[in-house]
Amino acid sequence: MLHIRETITFVACAVVSSTALAGTSFNTTTNDLGGGAYQLVDQFDLLFAGDTLYFDYNLDNVPDYSVALGQPDFIGTYEDPEHYTLDFGTDLKPWFMGEELELADCVDWRLSYVHDPGTTDLYSTIMSGSMTDNGDGTWMLEIDLGLEWPVSGMPENEFMIPEGTHTAIAMADFNSFTWDGSTLAANVIPAPAAWALLLTGMVGTSRRRRSY
Repeated sequence: MLHIRETITFVACAVVSSTALAGTSFNTTTNDLGGGAYQLVDQFDLLFAGDTLYFDYNLDNVPDYSVALGQPDFIGTYEDPEHYTLDFGTDLKPWFMGEELELADCVDWRLSYVHDPGTTDLYSTIMSGSMTDNGDGTWMLEIDLGLEWPVSGMPENEFMIPEGTHTAIAMADFNSFTWDGSTLAANVIPAPAAWALLLTGMVGTSRRRRSY
C-alpha cells in the first residue's frame, strides 16, 4: 500500500500494489468545523487507474495533456485523514500548493489537504465538483472528470517533467460521493469479479411473489 500525503509515487515509478478484488474503501465520518467545512476522521483507500497520467499546465484544473502509462490499477492509502477538509459553498475554486486556481471553474464542494488539521487554511484541493440534492437527506457529490490531484503535483522524476506540475490520475472504480451531512462515502462500482461472486450467490435462489 502507498501512503499518500505529499504526493502519489506515480505509477511511472512502478511503486504500486494491487490485487484482483482490491478497491476503493472510502467511508468516513467527519468533524463539523462550522461554516460549511468538515474534517475527515477515518483512514481511507483509493483505487487509482494506472493507465494514464494527466497534466494541467495552465492551472485551470482541467488536463491539457496526458501520457499513456499502461500500468495496472493500484491502491493508495491515506493514513492522515485529519489533514483533509471537505467544504461547501458558492464561488469556490480549487487550490494548489497554497494558491487558489483563479482560472478554474467554480465548484460546489472541495476536498483539500491542510497543513494544520481541523482548519480551513487550504493548501491543495485533491477533488472537487458539483453537488446534487438526492431528495432523501443526502447529496451526490460528482467529482470533476473523475480525477484526483495529488497534493504537491509531480514529484522529482527522470522524465524531465517539472517538479510540482499540477498532475492528476483517475479513480478506477468511482466518480462520485454520497454525503449525508456527517459521513462521506464513495459510490464504488463493484469490480467484475465482485459482481460475479454476487451473481453466483443468487443462482438457484427461489423468490416468492408478495401479495399486497
